[in-house]
Amino acid sequence: MKLVRLVIFSFFLLPLTVQGAWNINGSLKSKIQADNRYTRYTDDTRVFGELWGSVEIFDNKSWQLALDFVSRESLEEGFEAELFQAYVQKEFTAFNSKIKAGRFDRSDSLGFYSLDGASVQVKMPKGFTVEVYGGRPLRQEDMKAVTGEWVYGVELNSLQQLNWHSKYLPINTWSTRLGVQQFHDQQTSTRISFGNIIEGQYKLSYLNAYEFSFMATLETESGAFEELFSSLLLDITQDSRIRLNYSIYEPKAFYPTFKEKFYSTYYDGKQDLLMLSFNQQLSSTFSYHLSGKRAAREGKADVGYGFDMGLKSQYFSDWRLTADFDMLEFGESSSYNLYFGSQYSLSARSLLSLNLAYSLDEGALYAKNKAAGTEIKFRYKVIKGLFMDLAGSYIVNSRLNNEYLAGVQVTWYFDNFVAKDGK
Repeated sequence: MKLVRLVIFSFFLLPLTVQGAWNINGSLKSKIQADNRYTRYTDDTRVFGELWGSVEIFDNKSWQLALDFVSRESLEEGFEAELFQAYVQKEFTAFNSKIKAGRFDRSDSLGFYSLDGASVQVKMPKGFTVEVYGGRPLRQEDMKAVTGEWVYGVELNSLQQLNWHSKYLPINTWSTRLGVQQFHDQQTSTRISFGNIIEGQYKLSYLNAYEFSFMATLETESGAFEELFSSLLLDITQDSRIRLNYSIYEPKAFYPTFKEKFYSTYYDGKQDLLMLSFNQQLSSTFSYHLSGKRAAREGKADVGYGFDMGLKSQYFSDWRLTADFDMLEFGESSSYNLYFGSQYSLSARSLLSLNLAYSLDEGALYAKNKAAGTEIKFRYKVIKGLFMDLAGSYIVNSRLNNEYLAGVQVTWYFDNFVAKDGK
């Protein structure tokens, strides 16, 4: 604990000590909040204050240092603090490589987590990059990741500018990624990940462009795909788009946002989702989308079908409106959701957001539940780099405890950029 407090105290001295050709930028966020987000099943209010810090220091040559932390004081838990990132990175231009060591963020098949370890990245000829990493993984709060004894792996990335012209299958760019990873906690598991994105531009009157992407993570011992995403996107014109998606996934965040709570496709567990959607921009201020979907949950034992539709308008330049309807039925279970969003610029310094939602869910566990929610946010620019945010939300449930949140946050963005010496 003393070490954490010392690191946090040192953070405040960094803007004073960085001089010369070094640059520094980052942010400080101070927040006071009351909610029952973690305790809504017992309806206990949680009151706490937080200080979030993020800073990056770098020179104009090869060094980079970064620090991300959070400290929290609550009535229930007292003082807590956690370091998300504290690393140093060195670039070796002669070898087209860079080394990172310390605690840093990673996002892969394990989820989003912090890694106590090191990574080496080497840029090779013809658009290839190789990265080798290893260390001890640590779960970040609110994220579905793992904490283990060690993890190591290697990733190969490639970005090719092909500019291959063809009437039926032109290919402008092709990017690929291949990774092998071993994770150990109580036992060792091996994962193989693969991904590629192909983009092309047509010269046809009835088809403008396309994008095909495929990404998957295979657990070798079980032979099952932990995650899979495949998408085919067709731009019929510059203003209309068709997309076909298929995914096997599990949300990485424990707690959904206000908007995600009113969408049936948000499911706190693994699911298969097939979706066909159409988006069209009718004018510079108005667009809409339509989509149909098929979802399978609980190992494909439950299969449901649904659709959603939405509108977005910005007829007045300082006022944006959105409306969405979403539904999904699983046999005797069903979910119907209606969502309205608005964002209005009160002045050049202030922004007001108001969101309204209604939901009707019926399930085997809690029968029928009706929910209505309101969320309001206000942002004000005090001076350059200093913002104040007010936020509050309240969700009324007919069979579950009501949910509420209220908070105020002050954010300071600082940037002490020093231009590179041209001598």
